[in-house]
Amino acid sequence: MKKELDLTKTVAELVEEFPEFQQAMAEIGFAEITNPMVLNVMGRVMTVPKGAAVKGMKLEDVVRELEVRGFTIKQEETSSCGCGGAHEAHTHAHGEGGCACAHAAAGAAADGETTGRAAALKGFLQRLSDGESLETVRADFVKGFASVSAEEISAAEQQLIEDGTPIHEVQKLCDVHSALFHGHIGGAAPASEAAPDVQALPEGHPLVTLNLENKGLAALLERLKGALEKGDAPSLGRGLGELNAIYSHYGKKESLLMTLLYRYGVTGPSGVMWGVDDEIKAELRALTKSLADGIKGAEERFSAFFQRISDMIYKEEQILFPLTLRFFSEKDWLMIYRDMPEFGVAFLDKAPTWAAGDAYVAEAEAKERTMLASGRVRLSTGEVSCKQLEAILNLLPVDITYIDKDEMLRFFSNPGQVFARPRLALDSKVYNCHPVNIVPIIEQLVADFKAKKRDRMEIYRYIKGKPVGVRYLAIYDENGEYTGAVELVEDFSEALEKFAAKK
Repeated sequence: MKKELDLTKTVAELVEEFPEFQQAMAEIGFAEITNPMVLNVMGRVMTVPKGAAVKGMKLEDVVRELEVRGFTIKQEETSSCGCGGAHEAHTHAHGEGGCACAHAAAGAAADGETTGRAAALKGFLQRLSDGESLETVRADFVKGFASVSAEEISAAEQQLIEDGTPIHEVQKLCDVHSALFHGHIGGAAPASEAAPDVQALPEGHPLVTLNLENKGLAALLERLKGALEKGDAPSLGRGLGELNAIYSHYGKKESLLMTLLYRYGVTGPSGVMWGVDDEIKAELRALTKSLADGIKGAEERFSAFFQRISDMIYKEEQILFPLTLRFFSEKDWLMIYRDMPEFGVAFLDKAPTWAAGDAYVAEAEAKERTMLASGRVRLSTGEVSCKQLEAILNLLPVDITYIDKDEMLRFFSNPGQVFARPRLALDSKVYNCHPVNIVPIIEQLVADFKAKKRDRMEIYRYIKGKPVGVRYLAIYDENGEYTGAVELVEDFSEALEKFAAKK
């Protein structure tokens, strides 16, 4: 029989059509395909072109290896992205070595066994949502699931959202979900133990660094628990001060990993986890403030808080991090590595370096220096070189972010660094760079700007103990047409000190 592969079909469909295709793909570099769970979950949504893009492999190299193994390719279809149509018909997220269509990973399960498992998982979560006890649901869960993949968990949570469950309700269940799945994601593991895929990564890879931060965080939690048991308020206070480094760790997770997952269409798990992060940070602030009144009477609250952070470590290591490895290309990881220093290091003395990442950063910065040296900007009031303009912007005591008329993040200068802003977020929808609870506010603000109901919004409050002003201003052209918006963020600490000195 002629072994002709239609690359618009999913990997699972091709394996079903040609069983020998599975071994061929494993030999080429897609070893995960031999795992029945991966084949049943990711294989139902992944095509060969998309898989090559995620792996950072050239599609023509994969095709050549398949042809060596006796397969032929349906030629008229190889120019598509495996979505069943031409490029123009789809929105794409481009990675190195190809393009990966931005499908919602969770909602794309096909029929058969995968649908059955997804439906069962969703049913367990729904029972928890309806108020059934964790013990009862877990007893039924362990009967049918010896292990469950990160993809299946994200699929179940995202399906709940797509079916109409408000994300804040799924967020409330997040910790309960963790307790349900704990010990069944590829086997039991300590909270900070990296998943096998992460353990195989080179030193300095972003996920390796995040795992090391989690190990440091887990060690700090043990010290905090010890101080709580002894009723040692001074030690507990010092530990909570160290715990503020969690802002750095969560910032990298949210602004780098989750923002990029949104670009790949994986929205549910990111939105839920981001919301829980915000609740953890809010509780950290509240408990730090309450410590002035002592520990007595607050022991259970502190214990629950420490457990919630531990659960989040587990969810990162066993769900979020493996999920990113399924989608991100090598170029994605290099860009993440370049942006990570903007957020600082958490629970480590120094982040390890990644040789491939350092080479990428050096090359990227060399290209940028060349571009800046050769470019000039001509305005109605004069002309400057790109290098001069960047120097001027970096001298301004204000962080500037520009969003175009289509809500795409196009530019930022960040000299004050009130908020860390990664280059990775450029050319993304501004909504993908914020937690879900903030998105409706941004949508309303943009709608008001476009309708000219208002042309600015100003917020003044203390952020990280500093008086900060955040101003959003609409931009209109000479014809009054909306062309975008600018965000100005300024730390007023120095200015207020100078005013106070003149009283």
